[in-house]
Amino acid sequence: MDRYVRKPFGGRAVKVGLALAFGAAFASLPTRARADDWRFDLVHSQVWFTASHQGFSHPQGRLRIAQGWFRFDPDDWRSAAVDVVLDVASADLGDEGWNKALRSGALLDAGRRPTARYASRSVERSGERSGVIHGELELRGRRVPVDVAFTLNRIGNDPYAFGRKAGFSASARLARADFGIDRYQDVIGATIELRFEIEGIADRDAGPQTTTREDHDGDQE
Repeated sequence: MDRYVRKPFGGRAVKVGLALAFGAAFASLPTRARADDWRFDLVHSQVWFTASHQGFSHPQGRLRIAQGWFRFDPDDWRSAAVDVVLDVASADLGDEGWNKALRSGALLDAGRRPTARYASRSVERSGERSGVIHGELELRGRRVPVDVAFTLNRIGNDPYAFGRKAGFSASARLARADFGIDRYQDVIGATIELRFEIEGIADRDAGPQTTTREDHDGDQE
């Protein structure tokens, strides 16, 4: 009689059951997690800006990065992307009087719009370790195309950070009038130069959810 009894967990049934179970488990995992996503190391990432002061000199100021992420795979530059929020209210020229003037409504208007945002649209490789980010900078409620030239410095392990890191140097130029910053033309140069020293920490969860346009307060004028 035993030969007529159907075994409830035959070999094929077990394999099919396991396949369905594992398939459901993997389907529930977040698809945004990527090995080539990085979050900004806010301590070691720096943004510097400079402009001519009546032709006498080019004083430098500094901005902090509030938050952001970037995607970079050294084997696939076409997938690279960046989305970063800058703390405009942190603008610092090294003097309290000048800082107050810089953050005022006449210039950065940090009281009404304390942050700026830069998001890439595409990334173009220009050399073995260099490229250009084509993106948009949203500042003072205006969104303007800005290209950022960058160089990959190194990707490797940081024994002090206990993790994998990526480092870049970058630069950009913009016309301040494009963002409605047109005061004091006899004092401040028309072109602003930006310099970036960037370090990112590998983070599979850094991803696009870190910064979204809904979270940002820069309405278009």
